Amino acid sequence: MIPLEEAQAHVFAQITQLGMTSVELSEARSLFTASPIKATVSVPPFDNTAVDGYAVKSSDLKDASLENPVVLHVLGTVAAGESSDESVEANTAMRIMTGAPIPKGADSIVMVEDTSKGPNDTVLVFRSTAVGGNIRNAGSDIAIGDVVFSSYTEITPAVLGSLASIGMKMVPVVKRPRIAVISTGSELTDEVPLPLGKIRDSNRPSLIAAITEMGAEPVDYGPIPDDYDILKEVFSRASQECDAVVTSGGVSVGDFDYSKKVLEEISSNQMRWMQISIKPAKPFAFGMIGSKALFGLPGNPVSALVSFELFARPSIAMMMGNPNPFRTVTKASVDAGIKRSPDGKIHFLRSTVKFDQNGKLQCQLNDGQSSHMLNSLAHSNALAVVPDGMGVEKKGLVEVMLLSRLL
Repeated sequence: MIPLEEAQAHVFAQITQLGMTSVELSEARSLFTASPIKATVSVPPFDNTAVDGYAVKSSDLKDASLENPVVLHVLGTVAAGESSDESVEANTAMRIMTGAPIPKGADSIVMVEDTSKGPNDTVLVFRSTAVGGNIRNAGSDIAIGDVVFSSYTEITPAVLGSLASIGMKMVPVVKRPRIAVISTGSELTDEVPLPLGKIRDSNRPSLIAAITEMGAEPVDYGPIPDDYDILKEVFSRASQECDAVVTSGGVSVGDFDYSKKVLEEISSNQMRWMQISIKPAKPFAFGMIGSKALFGLPGNPVSALVSFELFARPSIAMMMGNPNPFRTVTKASVDAGIKRSPDGKIHFLRSTVKFDQNGKLQCQLNDGQSSHMLNSLAHSNALAVVPDGMGVEKKGLVEVMLLSRLL
């Protein structure tokens, strides 16, 4: 067996970032900016009101109160999306709706709640305002020339909205990788009812979902039977059409050697077949087919996803330009402790991590830790990382790799 760190170093040393391109704003979600983005406009683009109310001169309202309201003549109304050429002079006001541009002459906005409609186009104002009150100044969010986002910023929904606010139609990004997903094995089927000796292919849907979740584009090449010619055709085509290949099955000792023969041939004997000192997911294969990385994951469902998390996910993230390609790892308390025996391996145990009533992270191991028990992983939001040894004492701390949101 080889240490996890050695296997990861071998893989990550051969991963390179994809090239840069420009995509439409609507297609940029989850990608990473390829260059700094500067604003060519201001946001907001003009001074506007933060509230519904009246645009006024603050000097007119210095003595306004509930007992002595100030009466102003209302010139008209400015709705959002409109503007007015009229100027607010002394003892006048302009009715204004949130987001509308500030009329000439006005230096503050009095909230509608502090007013009452009077007779003959007048308004009674019961509160004074300060200069600039309730006004959002042009450029207060983004000014012309600001570097809005640096290179390698993930385009989240909020980032996408901010880019829209500065009028960006095309966004410079690192290319979205296309990742081939292949399951191998003649035992795999989608038949209903399930024939004796056959199993459902759960790895492919899980891996496709995991790749989609991180913002890459999965390409489904289907389950492939243990047939040399078919395997060679599919692996060759996938490595030509995609940026990387993720396959599950055919990497364990004792497996039919069709996949191994094919991959050794098309990689020019560059595949490395590893036994890694971890549990689950000990068997793993990696190699380059030309310039394309191939990740050979174990066939057991949990092992496949754990292997994906440790090798394929961070590699794909690096290809995308993600400056933080690894899952968050933190520490949590284990009230019951974790019992294990030395076996030379790091154990990745399916767990639920949540905050207790005191705001302290707690880790609880889930039932069903065998590598075929996928439902246990489906009910987990973390993997407890337990180093070789006797485990973790009661109320001790354990490292946890967060897979999804905390509960």
